[in-house]
Amino acid sequence: MGLTLFSSRWVLLALGQSDFGLFSVVGSIIVFITFLNWIMSISVARFFSYYIGKEDCEELRSWFNSAVGMHLCLAICVVIIGWPIGSYVICHYLNIPDGRLSDALLVFRISLCSAVASTISIPFVGMYTAKQRIVDVALFNSFQAVAVFGIAYCLMKANGDRLIIYSISMTSTIVLVQSSMIVWALVRFDECRVCVSRLYNLNCIKQIGSFVGWNLFGGFGGLFRNQGTALLLNLFFGTMVNAAYGISTQIMSATDQMAMAMIGAFSPEITRSEGGGDRKRMLSLSQKANKYGTLLVLVFAVPLLVEIDYILNLWLKHPPQYTGTITQFIIIAFLLDRASSGFMMAVTAFGKIAWYQATIGTVSMMTLLLVWLFFWMGYPPTSLGIAFIITTAICSFGRVFWTKKLLGVSFKNWIVESLGPCILVALLSLSAGMVVTYTMSDSFLRLVIVCTGTTSTLMLSTWAIALDAEERRFIIAKAVSSIQRVQTCLR
Repeated sequence: MGLTLFSSRWVLLALGQSDFGLFSVVGSIIVFITFLNWIMSISVARFFSYYIGKEDCEELRSWFNSAVGMHLCLAICVVIIGWPIGSYVICHYLNIPDGRLSDALLVFRISLCSAVASTISIPFVGMYTAKQRIVDVALFNSFQAVAVFGIAYCLMKANGDRLIIYSISMTSTIVLVQSSMIVWALVRFDECRVCVSRLYNLNCIKQIGSFVGWNLFGGFGGLFRNQGTALLLNLFFGTMVNAAYGISTQIMSATDQMAMAMIGAFSPEITRSEGGGDRKRMLSLSQKANKYGTLLVLVFAVPLLVEIDYILNLWLKHPPQYTGTITQFIIIAFLLDRASSGFMMAVTAFGKIAWYQATIGTVSMMTLLLVWLFFWMGYPPTSLGIAFIITTAICSFGRVFWTKKLLGVSFKNWIVESLGPCILVALLSLSAGMVVTYTMSDSFLRLVIVCTGTTSTLMLSTWAIALDAEERRFIIAKAVSSIQRVQTCLR
């Protein structure tokens, strides 16, 4: 997370606001073309985890090979379909600065290579997730973060067209990391043995396809919301505002690192529990994922909400206009999303996702309509945050509704176990930060006191309000055990 934030600062300074915004908007087209990757990875990991729970190794090998066959075909389609469509959109629809059209096209085509590598690697990455090889994934991700950090530092001193240099370097890093993950999976997992005769098992492909189809609808709504907003900003306000939105989304991506790491551990275990017939444990884990995911995001979200302008000036020196306000709105929307993310995993594990994904996808798509309406009516770029908050809140309540309908979890249970405690913790932590900002002027000392005060308040209130008696006993037991191990080592 720290490397990502420093990297963004250096890349913005090296490229300038216009080229940084150009890279962001061209990147949004890549996401449009390859958004299937995320949907496919969720679907593949779900089937892998389910059959791991059933302890059926032969069936797992069949699912893996079918997934490899599907993704090889998908990678070919990414190139055949994505290349001409992306080029056409850039040439005819995007607001590209004068003299930069050919560079924008080159950046797009270079980035398409990373999209192909990511597509092919999905079944292998899905196996890491399903088997909970978190250390392996963490090492690969850490290597990529260090490499990107090095690229950003060198970019500051590079001669020539820095936008092209940055695009080539980023693509090379992604291709190297994804290729390494594929090779290591082939070495580490017996199930990752590619068998040509199993690549196109029609029964497996049919089931994955059905699952992907509905996940695709839900994911398409999220894609429209995030990347469609970037395109609308470009059409209405130009690449300078795209830079502000790009910085905001990078901050949220970094803020979400801890929560996503936690979800990476919860998701396969939730599916595994469902596959093993333990519905009670599956629902308990989904409630904990709601709570822990929100609390982990709050660790970083609260100081950002309180001190966003000072942090941006300290970090970027001259942040793009509107960055602070857009970031604050997106943080609030993101917290609302995290409050029900465990139920998304529960419904996915259960497998009956048609109406759930139809609801979530439709509501998410409405975000783009609201953003367009606000911009058309003359509201400033920051109004996109209001649209995000409105539709994200509706999506969260939609998840609760379908979890109740499909799995019997009550709305009251969600409020008592997840949402209510998290809201109380957030309000107490925000109050501690606001007291400091109203009594001190802008300074680095104030930032340190705000971060210390909000984090301390969050930890104490989490212990007193958000954790139940069983969770407190578990933490105390682990702490005592760790202390005893340290004492044993020191003797």
